[in-house]
Amino acid sequence: MKLKNISLKWKLFFFIFIFASIIVLVFVIFQIALLGSFYRSNKINRTADLINDVAKIVDKKDAIDSVITNQLDKISTDEDAAIYIYSNPNQTNETSPITNQDILIYKTNTGGSFENLDLDKVTDIWNIASELNYSKFYIILSNNQMEILQNQIRELNVPKKEIIRELGEDTTSIMCCSFIKNTSNRNAYLLIIDSKIIPVESAVSTLKMQLTYIVIIVVFLTIIIAIIISRIISKPIVAMNKIAKNMAKGDYDVVFNGEGFLEVNELNETLNKTVSELKKTETLRRELMANVSHDLKTPLTMIGGYAEMMRDLPGENNKENLQIIIDEVNHLNILVNDMLDLSRLSSKTVELHPQLFSITDNLIEIVERYQKFQESNHLTIKLEYDANIEVIADESKINQVIYNFINNAINYSGPTKEVIVKQTIDNHDVIISVIDHGIGIKESDLAYIWDRYYRIDKSHQRSTQGSGLGLSIVKGILEIHNFAYGVESKEGLGSTFWFKMPIKNKEEG
Repeated sequence: MKLKNISLKWKLFFFIFIFASIIVLVFVIFQIALLGSFYRSNKINRTADLINDVAKIVDKKDAIDSVITNQLDKISTDEDAAIYIYSNPNQTNETSPITNQDILIYKTNTGGSFENLDLDKVTDIWNIASELNYSKFYIILSNNQMEILQNQIRELNVPKKEIIRELGEDTTSIMCCSFIKNTSNRNAYLLIIDSKIIPVESAVSTLKMQLTYIVIIVVFLTIIIAIIISRIISKPIVAMNKIAKNMAKGDYDVVFNGEGFLEVNELNETLNKTVSELKKTETLRRELMANVSHDLKTPLTMIGGYAEMMRDLPGENNKENLQIIIDEVNHLNILVNDMLDLSRLSSKTVELHPQLFSITDNLIEIVERYQKFQESNHLTIKLEYDANIEVIADESKINQVIYNFINNAINYSGPTKEVIVKQTIDNHDVIISVIDHGIGIKESDLAYIWDRYYRIDKSHQRSTQGSGLGLSIVKGILEIHNFAYGVESKEGLGSTFWFKMPIKNKEEG
C-alpha cells in the first residue's frame, strides 16, 4: 500500500507507534545489552579517581596518624570501597620472618573482596610494578586466582576499553594501586583500593522481566494514545475536506468552521476567504455574461435592423444608415479587441516593446484629438504640464492607458463637462493624472473598480466611449510595466485616476 493512499489518521497512528517502539528499543539496548559495560566503565573511572584522591592524603607522610585514618574511613564508607596500605614487603628482619600483619599498615573496616591478600601476593605486586616502573596501576584478579602475574598488572593510563574486556564474569572487584612516597621521596607504602563490582546478570534478568511488562503496557498505551491523537488531529481536516468537496460541486454557501489547532484555524480562515472570493468571481462572471451579451446584442441588433430596412425599403439605402451600421461595427470591433487585450493581459502573454519617447508630446496630441471630437458635446479637456518629459515604456500601451483614463472620465464627468489631464514631476518620476468633477465613486467601491468585469453602474447603461473594460486593461498594462497607479475619489465630487513612471535622464544616454 502506498503511503499517499493512507489516511492522515492512520499515518499519525503508525508514526506514533513507530516512535514509541524506537524508544522501547533504545531502552532495551542501553539497559540490558550495554548495562554491564556502562557499569564496569563507571566503576573503573571512579576507582581511578579514588586512588588519586587517597594518594594525595597519604603522600609525603612518614606515619599514618588518626587524622589520616579518619579521612580514609569516611572515603571507604561513602564509596563502598576497601582501602589497604602496605609497607615494603622486601624489608629484612633478623629476629623473625615478616608476616602479612607486619607490612599491613592500615585497612578499612568494611573490608573487600581481596582483604586476605597474603604476603606473597603483596610482594609480587610490589616487585612487578616496581620493575615496570608503574607509580599507579590496576590489578585484575579473580577470587580463585593463586598468584599475581605480570599480565594482570595494567598502568593507570591504559585505555578503559582494554580493562573492561579483561574483566571476567567471575571478577567481583577491581584493584587500583599506587606507590606512596615518604619525605625522602622513596616508595614507602603501597596503597590499594579494592572496589567491589556487583554482578549485573541478576539485574539484567530482573530488567528483562520488567521490560516485558513495560513493553506490553507501552504498546497498549501507545495504541490508545495514537488513536486518540490521530482522531483529534484528523477530525477537523476530515470535516474541512467534506465541506471542500461540496464547494467543488459549485456550492459556495459553505462555511469552514472546523475547530482544532492553530494551523487548522488559519486554514479555515483562508478557505473562508477563498470561498468569499469565489462568490465574488462567480457574481462577476454572471455580470460579465450579462454585460457582454448586452454589449454584443445592441450593435448586432442595430446592424441587423438597419440592414433589413435598407433591403426592404429602397429609399432608406443612404449614407446616413450606412454610417450607423459602420459605427456599430466599429463599436463591436472595439469591444472584441478590448476583450482580447484583457485576455492576453490576464494570461501574461503580452509582449512589451519599450522605447524612449516624450510622454508630454503624446499627451498634447491625445488631448488635441479629443478636443476636436468633443466640441459638439460641449466637453472641455485641458492639459496642464510644466516640462517636456521623456520616459522608457511601450508607447502604444501607455497611450492605451491614457485613452482609457480619459474615456472613463468623459463617461462619468457629469454636468460640469470638464476633464483635466495633468502632468507633474515627483523627484525622479512623472505622474500622469486624469481628473473629472463628475459623480465620483463610493468609498466601498474603490477597492473593486480595477477588478475584471466590475461595474459601478449596475444598471449597465451603454458607454458612450469604449467597451466598459478599460480599467481592467489599464491595471494589466501598468502592472506588466511595474508602474504604480491608483485613484482618489469622493462621491459627488469627482475622481482622479493616476499612474507614475520613472523619468529618463538625458545623461543616462
